[in-house]
Amino acid sequence: MGFSLGDCLCLQCCFIFRVLFPETFRVLGPAGPVVAAAGEDTVLPCYLSPSISVLDLEIRWFRGDFSELVFLYRKHKNLFDYQLPSYKGRTDLFPEEFPRGNASLSLKDVRGTDDGLYTCLVQSADWYKEAMIDLAVRALGTQPSVSLHSTGGGQTQLVCRSEGWFPAPAVTWTDRDGQDVTSLSSTTVERDSRGLLSVSSYLPVKQESNIFSCLVRSA
Repeated sequence: MGFSLGDCLCLQCCFIFRVLFPETFRVLGPAGPVVAAAGEDTVLPCYLSPSISVLDLEIRWFRGDFSELVFLYRKHKNLFDYQLPSYKGRTDLFPEEFPRGNASLSLKDVRGTDDGLYTCLVQSADWYKEAMIDLAVRALGTQPSVSLHSTGGGQTQLVCRSEGWFPAPAVTWTDRDGQDVTSLSSTTVERDSRGLLSVSSYLPVKQESNIFSCLVRSA
């Protein structure tokens, strides 16, 4: 069976078309923030449209700068040499979902330091696209404790403390009449190794009798 000149021209044109116009795709993330509780596991969704396989593509998850690697998949391998130390042992992809264009990131044991923007970049030999994913970490802290301290010089203050929050909570002081006296207080916030926040609020008090309440709640 032979080929006509027209057949050859058609094959040649089709080949040139595929070289000049490679297969393209979009990278899609969620419409809104991914909300995750500190200490729990979560998934940062990332998909290709159309749903072509990502098996032979490069998948790069990073924060801020391109080199701040959270996870890198390239040439059928997970590469951890340049991964940010805080993510070691806590991240993975879903290889069984690769044929359906799923490049989502699994993140274990969510920490306060994980809060913020992530970029999911998927790249072929001649095309790449990326999507931004916002991770919002939430943590409710401990029941506040209030104690009385003397600061010297005859001054006394109430100290209200609570820990394990994210983001930083709001502290409100009220007196026995329900009047808001928060403006008289000062508050400090400290971050622990997991990125969770501890709050300490100080309210100066006079010697005469009074009753004060401290309320710590999500901002």
